[in-house]
Amino acid sequence: MLFNCISFPLEINAPPKKKPSLNKENLVKQFKLPIQYLEDKFAVSEIVSTDLELDSCDNEKQKSMYHYLFKPQHPFAEKMIPEWKKYYTTNIEYLNDTKSLLENMRTFKEKQAETPYVMNCDKIAEIWGEMKHNGDFLNKYNYIDWDILKEFNKSTSILQIISFLNIASPILSFILPFFLLLIPFIILKIQGIPITFSMYLEVLKDIARHHFIGKALALGFTNMTFDKFIYLIFILGFYLLQIYQNVTTCYRMYHNINRINDYLFEIRNFIQYSIHNMDTFLTINANGESYSAFHKDIVRHREQLVEFYNSIVNIKPFSLSFDKFTELGYLLKCFYELHSNEVYEDSLVFAFGFEGYTNNLLGVYENLENKIVSYANFDENNHTCKLSQQYYPPLMDENPVKNDCNFDKNMIISSPNAGGKTTMIKTTTINIIFTQQLGCGFYKSCVLKPYTHIHSYLNIPDTSGRDSLFQAESRRCKEIIDIINGTNIENTRHFCIFDELYSGTNPKEATKSAYAFLLYLSKFKNVNFMLTTHYVDICKKFKKSECIQNYKMLVENLENGSLKYTYKMKRGISKIQGAIKILEQMNYPNEIIDSVKCFRK
Repeated sequence: MLFNCISFPLEINAPPKKKPSLNKENLVKQFKLPIQYLEDKFAVSEIVSTDLELDSCDNEKQKSMYHYLFKPQHPFAEKMIPEWKKYYTTNIEYLNDTKSLLENMRTFKEKQAETPYVMNCDKIAEIWGEMKHNGDFLNKYNYIDWDILKEFNKSTSILQIISFLNIASPILSFILPFFLLLIPFIILKIQGIPITFSMYLEVLKDIARHHFIGKALALGFTNMTFDKFIYLIFILGFYLLQIYQNVTTCYRMYHNINRINDYLFEIRNFIQYSIHNMDTFLTINANGESYSAFHKDIVRHREQLVEFYNSIVNIKPFSLSFDKFTELGYLLKCFYELHSNEVYEDSLVFAFGFEGYTNNLLGVYENLENKIVSYANFDENNHTCKLSQQYYPPLMDENPVKNDCNFDKNMIISSPNAGGKTTMIKTTTINIIFTQQLGCGFYKSCVLKPYTHIHSYLNIPDTSGRDSLFQAESRRCKEIIDIINGTNIENTRHFCIFDELYSGTNPKEATKSAYAFLLYLSKFKNVNFMLTTHYVDICKKFKKSECIQNYKMLVENLENGSLKYTYKMKRGISKIQGAIKILEQMNYPNEIIDSVKCFRK
């Protein structure tokens, strides 16, 4: 049969090719924070980031430090947080410009509230995944997949024709056999051969009488041989199957067009929203000269977003209408541009990151308004680092104990276990990093000459590898010394924190090693450090030092023998032993507790 040779719908598709998937985190990962445009930026080491729990915690239920500062309100803002841990800066102009920007975030918030659009990050991620992760994208949405013909996917006319054929395929596949029967009659009439339609039908009937299908229709199926009956059923079944497939394809295309229309509407609304936010940002930060490179990128990506927005702004809502039907080719063209145009992709990724970044700034602004964080002042001339009434970010919603830190001298902090000394050095380092990124921190006031290097000696792992714990501790200290010795004393400043130096060896050798190390470190005028220790002998060695000051976390001995932790830092050396109290709190057996007490006596 002739009609078996032609099939609808028209799908010019090669076998689907697996398109490289784009990790969803890349929705914001390619966005560069303004600090990354600076020349005088310094990397936060992975060691420091991990020790301070800047963007992740061992306990999944606990928030990271940046969560308390930024208070992210949507997934884009959440995804942006790991980017903040990468750099801090010594550029005081930039830090002051950032302070001015944060002061103007009130205007940004008000302008943002003027737009009725509510950003749906999950919907945008769904759209992005469909466009960028779907390896069967071209086949699913009936685009041309042959490489030499892919340019036709940008042709409104070609896509309109393909859409028409796909939609009309059920009707065309049904009437095609009858149309093919009429072609000879039409050709004969064109050639001028005298023939009427009734004569043509008689000829067809005569031919049909000699064909097994015609005989079957004339005499009935009872007189047919079995093989001819099977053949007839096969042809009719194939014909009906073809109609079913075409109807299914048409139905699938109907839903795809509806989905594409919905996707483009969501992207259009997001782009309009993001352009509005970019314009507001450029206005409120117009005087931030240190942001000029970042501003240029905003303008460049804004232009691309405006271009694509203008191409889809007049797309009509989905409906079963002739006007919508005539728009199908253009609708598919725009969707393909969104899928394949790398310039639009880069600008949209920038917009995703920009929304995350500005939401982070809004979180900082909210904390500033609520007096949770405060601005810092910067001193370019003196080696200054003074933090007044600072506190640990996770305690922001409680009534935190606040402490002062003044680095006229380096600091050794002693206290019994759980006295708060490790939290103290972490708090100070976290606030220094926040200050050198955003010009503010969790304190009442701060005066700082920015540091070029920040070092951390916390949580030294005792692995089963080549190093013992003491070797790992010694290696970390040596790395810090090498970095300090490898930099110019005039152009660099180092801040170091050490938690229980050399605890991997016996107390006597640990005391000697720690004393020698701190004595060596204290000769560098461009280095500030904080050390926590249980070893009173180390504290006593530096009691009269001109460059190191002893502090203690104040702990009170109550009449009932228990300890009251005040978490206040005072000058002096702590001689309180609190380990036995912790054992009692953990309900150790009385036999063990009594043995400890007898040993102490």
